[in-house]
Amino acid sequence: MKIHNLTLPLYPYMPIGNVWAWDSPFRMERTMTHEQHGIEQYAMSFHSEVGTRLMLAACYDDDGDRIDELDYSGFVNRDALVVDIPKEPGEEILPEDIDAALADDDRFRDGDAVLIRTGWGRTGRYRELGDDYAKRTPHFSVAGAERLVELMQAKHTDLMLTDCAYVGNLGEGYMFREWAAREPWDRPPFPSDQARAYMRHYTPARGAGGGAPDWAASVPLHESLSPVPALTNVDQLLSTRIKVTVLPLYLAGGEGAPCTVFAFEE
Repeated sequence: MKIHNLTLPLYPYMPIGNVWAWDSPFRMERTMTHEQHGIEQYAMSFHSEVGTRLMLAACYDDDGDRIDELDYSGFVNRDALVVDIPKEPGEEILPEDIDAALADDDRFRDGDAVLIRTGWGRTGRYRELGDDYAKRTPHFSVAGAERLVELMQAKHTDLMLTDCAYVGNLGEGYMFREWAAREPWDRPPFPSDQARAYMRHYTPARGAGGGAPDWAASVPLHESLSPVPALTNVDQLLSTRIKVTVLPLYLAGGEGAPCTVFAFEE
C-alpha cells in the first residue's frame, strides 16, 4: 500500500489564509529556545480556513453540525473516486465539465467521496506561486457547483475533495479588486485597523456570507457537501479509486478547521 499526504504544510504567511480581508495568516513564534531554555516551543495563530481544510454546512447554517459534533466514520478510510478536470489558472469548473468527468462514469459508486483534480495542486506549486496560488486558482462556477451537488446527492455522498485552493468565485465582484489585488504591504491582514474597516463595510449585498457575485459558488457546495479544498501532491496519485482519511483539528464549535488528508493506494 502507498500512502500519500495530500495536506498543505502550515508555514508563516502561507498563501491560503493570507489574501482576503478576513484572513489572519499563519504565524509561529518561538516562546522558548534550546539555547536559552533547553527546549523549543511555539505560539501559533491562524485563520480557521488556513491551508487544507474541512468546511461544513455550519458556515451558513447555525443548526449545522460543528467539527466536534461530526460522525467521523465517514471521514476515515473512505472509498473515493479521483476525477480529472484539467484547468488553467483562474478557469471555472462548469456543469459540462462535471458531466463529462462524472455523470456517466460507472466507477462512481454509491457513497463514494469524490476527489476533483484540476492539476493546480501538483507537488510544490504553492511554494512556487506564493499568494498567486490562492488568487489565481481554478474554482467552481455556480452552475458547476450545483451540478456536482446534484450528482453527488444522487449517489448518497457528501465528501468532496479538490486541489482548487478555494472553491468559490474568488471575490470577483468586490473583494478581489478592492483587497486581494493590492500589493501585500497595502493589505495588512486581520486584525489590522484597515482589514477591520473593510469588513465593517463588506455586507451580504457586496458578497459577504456567500452572496453573489463574490462567493456564490461556495454556497451550494458548503450547504450540501463537505468540501475539502487545497489538496497538494495530487499528481502523485496513480489510481482512480483510492481511500481517503480526513482528520480536522478538533475545534470545539468550529464551522470548519484545518485538516490533514491521507490517500491510500493499493
